[in-house]
Amino acid sequence: NDYPARFALGGLLLESGQVDAAIAQFQQSQKGPAVRVNSLVGLGRCFKAKRLFDLAVTQLTLAKNELTTMDDAKKEVIYELVACYEAMGKADLAIEEYKVIYSEDIGFRDVADKINAFYAKG
Repeated sequence: NDYPARFALGGLLLESGQVDAAIAQFQQSQKGPAVRVNSLVGLGRCFKAKRLFDLAVTQLTLAKNELTTMDDAKKEVIYELVACYEAMGKADLAIEEYKVIYSEDIGFRDVADKINAFYAKG
Protein backbone atom coordinates (compact mmCIF):
# COMPACT_ATOMS: atom_id res chain seq x y z
CA ASN A 1 0.00 0.00 0.00
CA ASP A 2 2.98 2.33 -0.47
CA TYR A 3 1.49 4.28 -3.37
CA PRO A 4 4.38 6.73 -3.85
CA ALA A 5 6.79 3.77 -4.09
CA ARG A 6 4.53 2.05 -6.61
CA PHE A 7 4.37 5.29 -8.61
CA ALA A 8 8.17 5.60 -8.58
CA LEU A 9 8.53 1.96 -9.62
CA GLY A 10 6.01 2.48 -12.42
CA GLY A 11 8.09 5.37 -13.73
CA LEU A 12 11.27 3.32 -13.68
CA LEU A 13 9.56 0.41 -15.41
CA LEU A 14 8.17 2.69 -18.11
CA GLU A 15 11.60 4.25 -18.69
CA SER A 16 13.12 0.78 -19.08
CA GLY A 17 10.48 -0.26 -21.62
CA GLN A 18 8.57 -2.63 -19.34
CA VAL A 19 5.25 -1.02 -20.19
CA ASP A 20 2.87 -3.73 -18.96
CA ALA A 21 4.64 -3.92 -15.60
CA ALA A 22 4.51 -0.12 -15.37
CA ILE A 23 0.77 -0.17 -16.07
CA ALA A 24 0.23 -2.55 -13.17
CA GLN A 25 2.13 -0.25 -10.81
CA PHE A 26 0.37 2.92 -11.97
CA GLN A 27 -3.01 1.21 -11.64
CA GLN A 28 -2.23 0.54 -8.00
CA SER A 29 -0.57 3.87 -7.26
CA GLN A 30 -3.52 5.89 -8.56
CA LYS A 31 -5.34 4.84 -5.39
CA GLY A 32 -3.02 7.11 -3.39
CA PRO A 33 -4.29 10.69 -3.30
CA ALA A 34 -0.78 12.19 -3.24
CA VAL A 35 0.22 10.49 -6.51
CA ARG A 36 -3.16 9.98 -8.16
CA VAL A 37 -2.88 12.58 -10.93
CA ASN A 38 0.72 11.67 -11.74
CA SER A 39 -0.27 8.01 -11.83
CA LEU A 40 -3.06 8.76 -14.28
CA VAL A 41 -0.54 10.58 -16.47
CA GLY A 42 1.79 7.58 -16.16
CA LEU A 43 -1.01 5.29 -17.27
CA GLY A 44 -1.75 7.59 -20.16
CA ARG A 45 1.89 7.52 -21.24
CA CYS A 46 1.95 3.73 -20.98
CA PHE A 47 -1.15 3.33 -23.11
CA LYS A 48 0.26 5.85 -25.58
CA ALA A 49 3.47 3.82 -25.78
CA LYS A 50 1.36 0.75 -26.59
CA ARG A 51 -0.56 2.79 -29.20
CA LEU A 52 -3.78 2.30 -27.22
CA PHE A 53 -4.65 5.94 -27.77
CA ASP A 54 -8.29 5.75 -26.71
CA LEU A 55 -7.26 4.33 -23.33
CA ALA A 56 -4.56 6.99 -23.03
CA VAL A 57 -7.10 9.73 -23.74
CA THR A 58 -9.34 8.43 -20.97
CA GLN A 59 -6.55 8.52 -18.37
CA LEU A 60 -5.17 11.87 -19.48
CA THR A 61 -8.64 13.43 -19.51
CA LEU A 62 -9.19 12.24 -15.94
CA ALA A 63 -5.86 13.78 -14.93
CA LYS A 64 -6.65 17.04 -16.75
CA ASN A 65 -10.02 17.32 -15.03
CA GLU A 66 -8.54 16.73 -11.59
CA LEU A 67 -6.03 19.56 -12.02
CA THR A 68 -7.86 22.77 -11.25
CA THR A 69 -5.08 25.31 -11.88
CA MET A 70 -3.59 25.91 -15.32
CA ASP A 71 0.01 25.42 -14.26
CA ASP A 72 2.87 23.66 -16.03
CA ALA A 73 1.65 20.27 -14.80
CA LYS A 74 -1.78 20.75 -16.38
CA LYS A 75 -0.23 22.08 -19.59
CA GLU A 76 1.95 18.95 -19.77
CA VAL A 77 -1.11 16.73 -19.33
CA ILE A 78 -2.97 18.58 -22.06
CA TYR A 79 0.08 18.37 -24.33
CA GLU A 80 0.18 14.58 -23.84
CA LEU A 81 -3.54 14.44 -24.58
CA VAL A 82 -3.03 16.42 -27.80
CA ALA A 83 -0.35 13.96 -28.94
CA CYS A 84 -2.89 11.14 -28.58
CA TYR A 85 -5.54 13.06 -30.49
CA GLU A 86 -3.06 13.74 -33.27
CA ALA A 87 -2.05 10.07 -33.41
CA MET A 88 -5.74 9.17 -33.70
CA GLY A 89 -6.22 11.63 -36.57
CA LYS A 90 -8.50 13.85 -34.49
CA ALA A 91 -7.03 17.20 -35.48
CA ASP A 92 -10.16 19.10 -34.44
CA LEU A 93 -9.89 17.86 -30.85
CA ALA A 94 -6.14 18.44 -30.84
CA ILE A 95 -6.43 22.07 -31.91
CA GLU A 96 -9.09 22.75 -29.28
CA GLU A 97 -6.71 21.51 -26.58
CA TYR A 98 -3.83 23.52 -28.08
CA LYS A 99 -6.06 26.60 -27.80
CA VAL A 100 -6.56 25.95 -24.10
CA ILE A 101 -2.79 26.06 -23.55
CA TYR A 102 -2.28 28.96 -25.97
CA SER A 103 -4.85 31.11 -24.18
CA GLU A 104 -2.84 30.73 -20.97
CA ASP A 105 0.77 30.49 -22.16
CA ILE A 106 1.77 31.40 -25.71
CA GLY A 107 5.35 30.32 -24.97
CA PHE A 108 4.62 26.74 -23.92
CA ARG A 109 6.64 24.38 -26.11
CA ASP A 110 5.60 24.62 -29.77
CA VAL A 111 1.96 25.51 -29.11
CA ALA A 112 2.19 28.93 -30.77
CA ASP A 113 3.60 27.31 -33.93
CA LYS A 114 0.76 24.76 -33.94
CA ILE A 115 -1.88 27.46 -33.52
CA ASN A 116 -0.30 29.70 -36.17
CA ALA A 117 -0.10 26.81 -38.64
CA PHE A 118 -3.74 25.94 -38.00
CA TYR A 119 -4.94 29.49 -38.68
CA ALA A 120 -2.60 29.87 -41.68
CA LYS A 121 -4.43 26.97 -43.35
CA GLY A 122 -7.57 29.07 -42.97
